[in-house]
Amino acid sequence: MLKKTLLAFILVCSFFPKSFGQVESSITEAIQGYFYAQLNQDYELLLDYIYPGLIENAGGREAMKNTLMTIHQNQLKKGIKVREFKLREPIQHTKVGVEIHALVPVTSISKVPGGQLTTENNLIAVSEEGMVHWYFIETTSLDERNIQKVLENWNGSLMLPFKKAPIFKEDK
Repeated sequence: MLKKTLLAFILVCSFFPKSFGQVESSITEAIQGYFYAQLNQDYELLLDYIYPGLIENAGGREAMKNTLMTIHQNQLKKGIKVREFKLREPIQHTKVGVEIHALVPVTSISKVPGGQLTTENNLIAVSEEGMVHWYFIETTSLDERNIQKVLENWNGSLMLPFKKAPIFKEDK
């Protein structure tokens, strides 16, 4: 009996580090597609990475696509062009029911009139247990008071980090 219990304990313990690494690598792979779609204004591909609840709240795929296009056009009119995205560490995650929620720290670098703007932000990644597909939620306008309006299952076990002001670096 003791041997069976010990064997079960070892198997369970060996599962967790592997599972954590699998979550991180799965998110890293998905975020590359998300970054690619963002940088190339591939709105159809980008919609595949946006959390379905956001698309539904926007009035469907076509309405969300139009919103994304409008945002991009407004940024271009202001002289803002996103040049690069970087994934930062650490990715934190938790299981909530049948979903996995993760906080994914990212940095975006944008060309703006007179210089460069570096912004640190977090995305929320959401997937079901099999991690077949990840969806992302921008947290720019989210905090602990309103996050459940976007992600009903959010249980607060992950804390949204405080927002950081963007850093402007003047052109030389």
